[in-house]
Amino acid sequence: MLYDFSKMSVDLPLSARARSLRAWYRRPLGHQLAEVELSALAAQLPNLFGYHLVVVDPPWDDCRLDDSRITHRVIQRVDNDAQPGVELTGDTENWPLMTDAIDAIVLPHTLELARDPHQVLREADRCLVPDGHLVIMGFNPLSLWGIRRLLARKRGELPWDTRFQSMGRIRDWLGLLGFDTLHSHFIFQRPPVQHARLLGRLQFMEPADGIGIMPLSGAYILVARKRTF
Repeated sequence: MLYDFSKMSVDLPLSARARSLRAWYRRPLGHQLAEVELSALAAQLPNLFGYHLVVVDPPWDDCRLDDSRITHRVIQRVDNDAQPGVELTGDTENWPLMTDAIDAIVLPHTLELARDPHQVLREADRCLVPDGHLVIMGFNPLSLWGIRRLLARKRGELPWDTRFQSMGRIRDWLGLLGFDTLHSHFIFQRPPVQHARLLGRLQFMEPADGIGIMPLSGAYILVARKRTF
């Protein structure tokens, strides 16, 4: 079944909204953002160690994990729609995973789609082993993208209809759960326009080291470690 991502509503099932967000990532702006996000994730993957890696409902059609040193990598989605590499199907807020069993978890925009982002983080805390790593990617509300969201969210368009969470807020939530933030930075410096040629011309705005400044950055990546008491 196809979904019109220009007419999504928060009242629709999570699976429909997840498919809608993946559809947006196939458009010019989403495609360019995906390349930058996957590059940022690839830079962090070699620093994650252990036996089991889980990515919860990635919005990209191609979730590349080849740079990971962890051999057992699982992609979990809220529905099984014949996406390649999907091994688990489960609710975003109630994972079919054992407690203290996962070494690294990646949440790419998972918190923004969730009905209760706190519950998602609690599930990550439950499933991670002590000293396990959590990687979170989100849209930056304190930027041009945040302004674009304010202008468009009433029309129910994704991703503008999702709940943008600031990097500082995520850090605070993780601190309350007993996580230490190891690294975080902003990514994707180009404005939120759906014009492939213009986005290509503005590629010079991307810094060589991949670390952007807050007012211009559309997204961020954050790496945290579950604290051992």
